[in-house]
Amino acid sequence: MPEASDVNAQITSAHTTADPGLRRAGINWKQVAILSVAGCGPASVIALNLQFMGQFAGAALVLAFLLVWPGILVLVNTFAEFSKRLPTSGGLYTWNSKAWGPNLGFVYGWVFIGAYLVFSAAGFAVFGGWVQEWLSTQFDVSVPWWVFTFLALAYVCVLAYLGITQSLHAALALLAFEIIVLLALALWIFITGPQAGAGFGVTPFQVSSAGSLGLGGVGLAMTYAVLSHVGIEEGATLGLEVKEPKRQIPRGLWAAAVVVPVFYLVVAYAMVYGYGIDNMTAFGEDPAPLQTIAQTYWGEVGLAVVVLATVSSILAFSQTAFLAGARVLYTLGREQVLPRRLATVSARHTPVVAIAVMGVLSMALGVPLAFLVGPFNVWGYFGFLISIAFLVSYIFTNFGLVRYMRRIGEFHWFRHGVLGVVGSIVFLYPLYKTVWPLQSGIYGALPFVYLAWIAIGVGLLLHTLRKRPEVMARIGTSLADSGDTAERL
Repeated sequence: MPEASDVNAQITSAHTTADPGLRRAGINWKQVAILSVAGCGPASVIALNLQFMGQFAGAALVLAFLLVWPGILVLVNTFAEFSKRLPTSGGLYTWNSKAWGPNLGFVYGWVFIGAYLVFSAAGFAVFGGWVQEWLSTQFDVSVPWWVFTFLALAYVCVLAYLGITQSLHAALALLAFEIIVLLALALWIFITGPQAGAGFGVTPFQVSSAGSLGLGGVGLAMTYAVLSHVGIEEGATLGLEVKEPKRQIPRGLWAAAVVVPVFYLVVAYAMVYGYGIDNMTAFGEDPAPLQTIAQTYWGEVGLAVVVLATVSSILAFSQTAFLAGARVLYTLGREQVLPRRLATVSARHTPVVAIAVMGVLSMALGVPLAFLVGPFNVWGYFGFLISIAFLVSYIFTNFGLVRYMRRIGEFHWFRHGVLGVVGSIVFLYPLYKTVWPLQSGIYGALPFVYLAWIAIGVGLLLHTLRKRPEVMARIGTSLADSGDTAERL
């Protein structure tokens, strides 16, 4: 009787030869790093997340970033270890399917694609809101936000159809612009000095700077610090398109794991002192502290440049979340967990049906809610929901590495065991502070929305086991084959 791994290998091979697939060996570790860094949206994090972090932790928001960094490094170690053995377009879905088995893998895939859809939808909605607000306040030009939302989606869909290389070139241009602008602003703050005449110091790294909430406030801020790194795993979804994926993907992920946290620490530290270390209450109440600092230090022209950098960052992370989500949809279709048509590729070897579905669902999720609560609040609500989803996802993946390595006989007590458990523990605290005690209003209902989405996934699993049990053998089989270095032109 053949081993399960042999059956999976035969299924994988059959899938590889049965369809043209995605373009192979077209990109390298640099593009992996670009997708992962741009997926985090560094400038948009500073613009969108720091206000919420300041509400909870005051100046200690910088400490929250520092405390999360070890968890991010350990998490990327998990991604790298999986990528060396399981290069795939399914990313965390495939890895957890291999680690925990097809049943949990099925539900994980359902939850994972839902998180990417929400991430993409929130990005497009808040992009429209930012552009509308900027044109209205700076130029007294009134254009509805949804116009810019649809234009951004059309731009991303066209690039996604043309090919991953074209999309990544565009993402690189946006990424370079946003990083240069915000690092220049931070450098200018360091050169000219902080507000209120206070000197730079270690105050932002002290728990006492969090005010009355203390360590609990730092924990809540850590939730948004983790949210700030969501997207760093997106480079792993290029496993079927990277040359030498087992070597190139880990290299790109490690580059992102250094660049992104260092950027956050430097810019957040500058922001705290740029606003005023003794003025953090106002910082948390300011709907746009980045704009306030930009106008203070650079004037109206500098403000316009910073806003453009922020808008480009929002577009970049929306684009990369869209690309990653489309590839997960493609993988789910390829394995027939979802309709097989999702695995249809164009003549350019792009997942054309998955791209179309991703676009339609992004609009269906984001636009109606934005009309109800406003595009900025969409990010607030969806961002909180994304934080819960990815915290759980990352914890499962860390423990999944331990389980998978033990099963294949390659377990190392430190690299897989200690680091995997430590990484999960780092994320458990902000997850705990997110759901207990429950927040008031809509935020308190969002954990139950997440649980309801899981329940739907379980229901779909039971339906599949009863009606299409053969699907379960294909879960987690979309891996790069032995010919992954052969380029398709």
